[in-house]
Amino acid sequence: MRARLLQWVALLLLAMTWGGCSTNLERGGTTRVQPTPVAETALSRKFELRLINSRGEHLEYFIREPRDVKRPLPAVFILAGVETGRESLDLIDDRDDLVLVSMNYPRREELALSGLGLVLAPYVLRRMAFDSLEGGRLALDYLSRRTDVDQKRIILLGVSFGSPIIVALGARDPRADAVVLIYGGGDLGGLARSNLRERPWWVPGWIIPPAVRAFLGEFEPLAHVEKVAPRYFLMVSSRQDEMFPPSSALALYGRARDPKKLIWYETGHLDLFDRQLIRRLTRDVVADLRAAGYLH
Repeated sequence: MRARLLQWVALLLLAMTWGGCSTNLERGGTTRVQPTPVAETALSRKFELRLINSRGEHLEYFIREPRDVKRPLPAVFILAGVETGRESLDLIDDRDDLVLVSMNYPRREELALSGLGLVLAPYVLRRMAFDSLEGGRLALDYLSRRTDVDQKRIILLGVSFGSPIIVALGARDPRADAVVLIYGGGDLGGLARSNLRERPWWVPGWIIPPAVRAFLGEFEPLAHVEKVAPRYFLMVSSRQDEMFPPSSALALYGRARDPKKLIWYETGHLDLFDRQLIRRLTRDVVADLRAAGYLH
């Protein structure tokens, strides 16, 4: 499992740095909505949502909203691991004070990590990243039109793979009022090289740094994080993170401008699958955002 995740990380980061083509972020998109109820609890209800991008493609979202809303509430758009769209909401304890939105990564079904698929993976991942960036913009379009959402408290949350896209989105779109990263960092080239230690034999290590330098693309967090200010920037990182090590987190945090805050944990990256850790992270993030005035 560790080897597979390392491949995911390295290929995604390498693909992001080969970002010489344009994105659809400035083209705008339609706001047609196709909601489908999924489940209800005593506090909230959940449904699937499809928004249509500028090429007419359906992007899949998952919404969890309180059953009883008496005033506009803060909203959080979550972009986490490649395979944790729907699951992102399921991992968070039921709440009645937030509107939560997560998204499935586009083109996941096109991605393969063996045979010819491994050769094509960087190109598929690059397209996934661009489409996800537009998908984040569509999510903000959707939230900005909801009368039950507090338009001064829309928060972007990026976890692991989602962190570079969330930084790019937050830097570009002023509708985001705060940006939160959990176990992310900067210097995609260095991250790609370190995570490709278990790379296929036909990928020479020497080619990675010059490729990154030559094709540093739209998703390098170090190039965008300054533009998040004057909005709040919160990072939660781990000194034991083997995929986004402390040096990567500190590089990004050092580049960010105030207001900002960095919270340290002592857990490995794969511990993000631990529900107890997720609950602890959620409590800490909510407490910090509430103290900073971004949550009621």
